[in-house]
Amino acid sequence: MKIFVDKDVILDVLLERKDFEYSRELLTRVEQKQHSAYTSPIIFTNSFYVISKLRDKKKAWSALKKIRLLFNVSSVNQQVIDLALASEFSDFEDAVQYYSAITLKVDYLITRNKKDYVATQIPIATPQEFITIA
Repeated sequence: MKIFVDKDVILDVLLERKDFEYSRELLTRVEQKQHSAYTSPIIFTNSFYVISKLRDKKKAWSALKKIRLLFNVSSVNQQVIDLALASEFSDFEDAVQYYSAITLKVDYLITRNKKDYVATQIPIATPQEFITIA
């Protein structure tokens, strides 16, 4: 199955956040190649910033390398930006991720914040929901 994983799910695991066992399970499945997984290039800049602030730059660099090993990286081009700008999303980053996922024709977009994704051209699932159905 072809999936797009948004940054919050990935950061749950990289930051070892408590109570997010479904995010860990999802990334374990990705690591085991049970799914063809994609994420946006946004994850790299955001993760570097967050991890270097909460931990340190060395851990941030290491995290980026792990993300790249696990995930294919989607394109963010003019079309994706134009679609995001014209959308009804309240969060631009979510809009970019969503339209990036649309261009990839993924089966699911996985996020912890389903309410942030107002469009419904592809199924949106939490890690827990996805693990239950996949």
